[in-house]
Amino acid sequence: MILVQGISAPFQKDAEPQSAEWIQSIVRDGHWLIPHDAYGYTDRKPPLFYWLSAVVADATGGTVDEVRARAVSVVAGFALATSILAWTAANVGASEGWLAFLLILGTYGFASRATEALTDMLLTFLLFAAYSAIYPLLAAPPDRSPRRKMVIGVILGLGILAKGPVAIVLCALAASIYLLIERRNPFALMRERWPWQAVAIAIGIGAIWYVPAAIVGGHKIVRIIFAENFGHFMPAKLGGTGESYRPFYFIAARLLGGAFPMTLLIIPAAIAFYTGEISAEKRNPVIYQVSMSLAVLLFFSIASVKRDDYILPALPGIAILCASVFTLTMRRIASRLRDWLVVIWVCSPILVALLRFLPRANLQSSDAAYYALFQTMGEHLGLLFIAWLVTGAVLIFALVRRREILVGAAFGFLALSESLFWTTWLRPGLASVRSVKSFVPIVVAQVKGNQLCIPSGINYELSYYYGAAVPDLTNPNCAYLLATPRELDAMTPDYRARLKLLAKSNLIGGGGPPALFEISPEAAK
Repeated sequence: MILVQGISAPFQKDAEPQSAEWIQSIVRDGHWLIPHDAYGYTDRKPPLFYWLSAVVADATGGTVDEVRARAVSVVAGFALATSILAWTAANVGASEGWLAFLLILGTYGFASRATEALTDMLLTFLLFAAYSAIYPLLAAPPDRSPRRKMVIGVILGLGILAKGPVAIVLCALAASIYLLIERRNPFALMRERWPWQAVAIAIGIGAIWYVPAAIVGGHKIVRIIFAENFGHFMPAKLGGTGESYRPFYFIAARLLGGAFPMTLLIIPAAIAFYTGEISAEKRNPVIYQVSMSLAVLLFFSIASVKRDDYILPALPGIAILCASVFTLTMRRIASRLRDWLVVIWVCSPILVALLRFLPRANLQSSDAAYYALFQTMGEHLGLLFIAWLVTGAVLIFALVRRREILVGAAFGFLALSESLFWTTWLRPGLASVRSVKSFVPIVVAQVKGNQLCIPSGINYELSYYYGAAVPDLTNPNCAYLLATPRELDAMTPDYRARLKLLAKSNLIGGGGPPALFEISPEAAK
């Protein structure tokens, strides 16, 4: 129930509605090999997420809506959180397992992506499962059973079908980082048979889609596959796509913010490793999972294309690391710093509550919208206040009795409460006042089958809810125009004078509320 909050919120922007259109292409048109969106553009991603989503939609009535398009991500998120619990309990400790489970669920960067119609949560689950299965093969003595190698290969193959060869690359890089930290030679793995066997199985499974898609789609699909798997990593000067350029530190900054509040505990955890406050038998498994976080940080920081969603595979390792800081063997500087940080975190809602009484600052459009919604959340803030009181009471008892596990539970419980506040009320509330979903029925009633257009470009959010591609003004049949004030300002005064306002929305957004106009014959020329 925790991860499903906000699953029915309207789509915003382009990424999710375009994914939903690819799912529609499979369910409605039977395009299982190469789905198309409403504008005719082919799917740029491997199809596993869309195949699974199409099965869900087909089995539940054949309709692709927000809930069905996001269902696979919710299931993958729950499976990932449960896997973190199981692996950590088996390799680090039961207390650390439950704390890691609580921390990952209480991280907004994780919980918010469990209700997105994107492939990243599915990839992260498969990546964690494969990487965790590799751990016994690197231990001493290693578990070299043929069944384990096959399981690793199958999971990595599914990862390739979810996002591409990056699943193999991240696992190999993370394992190499772990071996280097343990002062072992990572190149020695290349002389082993099992990595090549697992990779061969994975490539064979990935070829189930890649080969037929390349044959049917021809050079167009091959170019897309190359761009998605290699072009996004290489810089533009070396043949990369050059899109979504961001500075080198972007992934690190997003990871620190996306993993909050767990990031508060990274420094105490690092100190605990340095001072020996964490027991020797727990060091290796914790370092092993943190190596994946370091691999994600390194790989995507070097990559040319950097996006917010790329940080997701790093979160499980951070959750396990931060959970381990609450079961230290001795009380030194790491323990004391951890307690102070937990106290500061538990007291932070007092400062946040004061924001309701401060004048509105000069914020960006989305931040200003969140701030405005926050001002109206009196009833829901009451529930958050109750959770804060309970957390405070538990923390005081835990600090007095020096119950480290309870200190961690208090930290995680407050994080979970605040994450639920965002995913249950704030995030869906913002989506409802920004998405065109509520305005489209008014548009449909006015247009009545005539050609609707937008000023320029492609709008997947509009095309999904409208049920058809909406071209730009270069289309000669344009009879109606949907535009924001910013888009109207870019038009000539003569053209604007020939537009007749029919309906205006009360939606918010950077360009202003979109409105529907009738285009006179003179303006259409």
